[in-house]
Amino acid sequence: MQNRGSGRLYAATDLVNFLECEHLTSLDLQNLETPLPRAEVDESTQLIQQKGYEHEGAYVQHLRDQGLHVVDIAEGNDSLETKVAATLDAMRAGVDVIFQATLLQGELAGYADFLIKVPRPSALGEYSYEVSDTKLSRKAKAKFLVQLSFYSKLLTVAQGVAPLYMHVILGDRSQKTYRCADYAHYFEALLQRLRSTFS
Repeated sequence: MQNRGSGRLYAATDLVNFLECEHLTSLDLQNLETPLPRAEVDESTQLIQQKGYEHEGAYVQHLRDQGLHVVDIAEGNDSLETKVAATLDAMRAGVDVIFQATLLQGELAGYADFLIKVPRPSALGEYSYEVSDTKLSRKAKAKFLVQLSFYSKLLTVAQGVAPLYMHVILGDRSQKTYRCADYAHYFEALLQRLRSTFS
């Protein structure tokens, strides 16, 4: 969550935090006005983060080993605006895989691990994209589906068609696939609750 212009910018993590604890969202909002003290990152948290990066990197290599063209949006793009522009450029170019994709729509900013090209027509041409995220967990969790739904909503606007599926790559390298439509109504209701509670 961050201030942007005269309003706020929400990320998928903010919606997950709201789902898990509304008080946490209240603290996040308070932190925007008056920064709160933060606990230091301990060694176990750093280790988990490192394992997450390694899992993500291994999946990038797996995709490249399949001969897919992977573009890393984080390379050479520092600001939100340049990352969004680079993501949209890569989508228009029909890149196979967009890593660290950044999408923006109004007050929502999404940072998806991967956009994977699929043979389904959209405003982009004879192809479109679906979201994939890597997670260290060996089981899918509700918050993963909230995040994927968040990114899929932004992707719908960017490509002019709703993706059919969204995917999570778990810590054991297995892939779980979900129909976006099965979770869209719940996601929209949760997003509306966030907006109405903290507007």
